[in-house]
Amino acid sequence: MTPIAKQIDARMKVQNLSITVLEAKSGVKPHAVRNILTGKSKSPSAVNLQAIADVLGCSVKDLLETPVALQEETSPKSLDDLLQEKHANPLLMEECIKVIEEGLQKTQKNINTAQFLTSVREVYLHSLQKDPSQVNKEFAEWFINLMD
Repeated sequence: MTPIAKQIDARMKVQNLSITVLEAKSGVKPHAVRNILTGKSKSPSAVNLQAIADVLGCSVKDLLETPVALQEETSPKSLDDLLQEKHANPLLMEECIKVIEEGLQKTQKNINTAQFLTSVREVYLHSLQKDPSQVNKEFAEWFINLMD
């Protein structure tokens, strides 16, 4: 997944937006966002990126930058592999919840239940990919900062 696709995907998850809804709200052609996310669109137009950024509440520059929390993306297991494995690390899940709650208190953000559960899922899975023994706090902080 390209850095732009990762940014769009993460921001969509935080805001609970589907591809279809993002395309409709941004006014881009059908499948424009899907093509960016799947890599079919190698160089999306500035107009499309601006429209998408406007809906996601960020700048085009934000979409183009790869945050430090995502730069070292060298996971030994794919996300699909992780999702199929037996849940074997309840302490990591518990720690993810604590880190997210602390981050929300620190930033004084109020989110809904769907956003909270999405945050827990994304931070947990990202942490499993990076180092299953600890929460990736940089990623958690970055993800929380994406929320409105």
